[in-house]
Amino acid sequence: MPRWEDSAVVKPDSRLVPEWVSGKGTDADVVISTRTRLARNLAAYPFPWRASEEVLNVVARKVRAACAELTTHIPGLKACAVEKLTLVQKSFLVDAHLASAEQVSPGVGKLLVLEPSGVFSIMVNEEDHIRLQVIRSGLRLRETWEMADWADDILSSRLDFAFSPQFGYLTAHVSNTGTGLRISALMHLAGLAKTGGLSRHLHAATGLAVAVRGVFGEASRPAGDMYQVSNEITLGIPETEIVERVRSVTEYLLCRERDARNRLLESNRSRVLREAEAALKCLSSAMSLGSGEALELISRLRLACSLGLMPNCPLALTNELLLAVQTVAGDDAVAKIERARIMRERVKYGTSQM
Repeated sequence: MPRWEDSAVVKPDSRLVPEWVSGKGTDADVVISTRTRLARNLAAYPFPWRASEEVLNVVARKVRAACAELTTHIPGLKACAVEKLTLVQKSFLVDAHLASAEQVSPGVGKLLVLEPSGVFSIMVNEEDHIRLQVIRSGLRLRETWEMADWADDILSSRLDFAFSPQFGYLTAHVSNTGTGLRISALMHLAGLAKTGGLSRHLHAATGLAVAVRGVFGEASRPAGDMYQVSNEITLGIPETEIVERVRSVTEYLLCRERDARNRLLESNRSRVLREAEAALKCLSSAMSLGSGEALELISRLRLACSLGLMPNCPLALTNELLLAVQTVAGDDAVAKIERARIMRERVKYGTSQM
């Protein structure tokens, strides 16, 4: 078995991006990424927020040892002590959706188990003892679920998870109790936003206990036209049915978005192209950018790229820009200048590789 336990460094190289950013998955022009997450806790120990430092360290050791079984099918798996990571590394992991802000905050016994492409990761001693995650490019709901389910089976053979015959898996927050499953698809619905009818389709999609929310803000049209489709409940429904419900809503919105994009190509092709070219010029030269402004520019550029109107601008570049725009918090003058600098650098590097 590979000796992976001594690996404790994740290098947040700005050119090293997770697999979901590649834009190579099925329907990745609309479905940016698919994510499956499972929450689990060890039966013999209190939840992290109630546990002593000694208990947190015991949990970390047990989970780390159990994860060694996963290396037979997940090569390159690394166990990273959060306390040993630099601020830059922590920021990279959060921005890349590989760790939460809570996970990288100061605390005892916090680990991140991660494979090199970022497809598979486990947060140890976050809100729950275990937060297992699989994230892939494109529409891969069943694929991410099957991988997460496999890893869950492996870990449950080595660890005694907290489980109630009445309620299912017990979690720190009641909203996750039951299956402990959260499955989601991140969608770019710029076509529907431009052609109208977005709110109607979003409303029609919520009849299966599935939520559709703006990722960057909760307004009727969030910045960047990015929406997350995810299950609302985890209790009383089999895991396979949860997956099917989210798949159904995602595919419904995917079809409506494709219809809207086809209409744009027929009636507003030149306008979409002009807006994208102007957006690229602004992203490559602006000296100050607010977060909302940057997201709108990226959305316009990404839509044109997806429609094949800008063959020299790959989806991966627009996804990298989406990732990068999150690296700067706030919208004060200093933050806007820093955000613009990062956008200029990413566009310059991305276009130089074409």
